Amino acid sequence: MTNVIVQILFLEQAKTMDDQARLYYEQYQLDQFIAADQIGQFKLHYFAKGEKICEVGQPIESLHFLVEGSVKVFLPMENGKQLLLGFYKPLQLLGELELFELEPIATTTVEAVTTCVCLSLSRAFVLNQIAMYPGLMQHLYLSVSRKLVRLIKNSTLNLLHPLENRVASYILATATVNQNQQLVFSGNLTQIADLLGTSFRHLHRTLQSFCEEGILVKTKTNYTIQQQTELKRRAAGVYMLP
Repeated sequence: MTNVIVQILFLEQAKTMDDQARLYYEQYQLDQFIAADQIGQFKLHYFAKGEKICEVGQPIESLHFLVEGSVKVFLPMENGKQLLLGFYKPLQLLGELELFELEPIATTTVEAVTTCVCLSLSRAFVLNQIAMYPGLMQHLYLSVSRKLVRLIKNSTLNLLHPLENRVASYILATATVNQNQQLVFSGNLTQIADLLGTSFRHLHRTLQSFCEEGILVKTKTNYTIQQQTELKRRAAGVYMLP
């Protein structure tokens, strides 16, 4: 009897996941990439905040459609530091850069900034069944070209723009809403300094300057955003992918 109950619960859970996958499929009009009769090929994956979706040097077995949440993409360096490349929000593809490699190994690390949901297709299914679909190929090309343009732009901004632009963008990309419905920013400042290619002292001075100007308010555990419009103006679109 116990085994029967377990099987029933498993089937009900699977049905719920299939229904949720279909909702995302319809919401983002994914019928342009995969036919409705093949929707069962999608796997629904949930990622907690801080969990890695892809990790540099590790095999990539799936093509992910990010349908909920926000992720950051960075490159771990040999000296232990990390270089921030950008932030993605729905609808973005993850894993398409390595898709056609003979040995698909992740070239960057993708980490969930918030709770994230991905609809994933196995690499084998994509290559063997739908790789030549015009709609999918067009989206793959568009995704790769946008990321290339963004990488070039961010590299330039990292070299030429002051730190406050990068900090403002990072704050907006990672801010969350607290129980009082306030937009707040928090994190390990040492790690954030590494991601932004600066020193802890320089980052701390920039945050302190934002507080002195009334853009942020420092509390014991985080920073509350007081002037979101001004923060957006200073962010100048750095790190965000359209």
